[in-house]
Amino acid sequence: MSEDAKGLLDWFGKRKEGVVQDGMRAHALATLDCVTELGNTMRSMEAGDTAGASKAIERLYACEHEADTLEENLCNQLSLGELNPQEREDLLHFVKKTDAIANWCKEAAIHIQLARDVGAVIPMQIWTMFVSATSDLESEVNGLINAIKILTEGRDGIDGCIMQVKKQERSIDSAYMVIASAAFGPNMDHRGTMITMRILDAIEEAADTCKGCAETISILFYAKRI
Repeated sequence: MSEDAKGLLDWFGKRKEGVVQDGMRAHALATLDCVTELGNTMRSMEAGDTAGASKAIERLYACEHEADTLEENLCNQLSLGELNPQEREDLLHFVKKTDAIANWCKEAAIHIQLARDVGAVIPMQIWTMFVSATSDLESEVNGLINAIKILTEGRDGIDGCIMQVKKQERSIDSAYMVIASAAFGPNMDHRGTMITMRILDAIEEAADTCKGCAETISILFYAKRI
């Protein structure tokens, strides 16, 4: 292991009882909560339970606000300590990318709420596919959280976490065309088509961002060892 890589892991070790290590996990968990509430929203819409969907969206907004607060605190903490400028920049970039996952979940929720408010007709078939895609996104973020834990503890096994993230991202990519094709079906309400695509784009962006976060972790963990 190079001295630079050892320095990064030693820095985490020195701050093991501090807010940085716990803050990274807490921020990732708040992001996961956003994904979970998005899934709850999708399941409620699939069941025709608009009241349940509204409650899940409210919880999602609260989780996204919590993630924003944790991001701000974490970025402040990352400005302290003995990291070199490049390591600090990489970690700050990672935290901001992770926060973007929560932001994309909020974007999807906003359009679900819009669909309900304007009476856009989105068939149950599409909500069912959204439920599946969101479940894949939740698994993807779980893989990212496990990778963060390994990074901060300096343990082995990060490759499996990265592979899980990439596998789920590919699954969401595959679902994109299926859902898009259904959205442009001949009997679709035009408002339903437009809003379905906005929701779908937000989910795909969240999945792509999560993959990007995993790739950043891989760089942080391995690149300086070569």
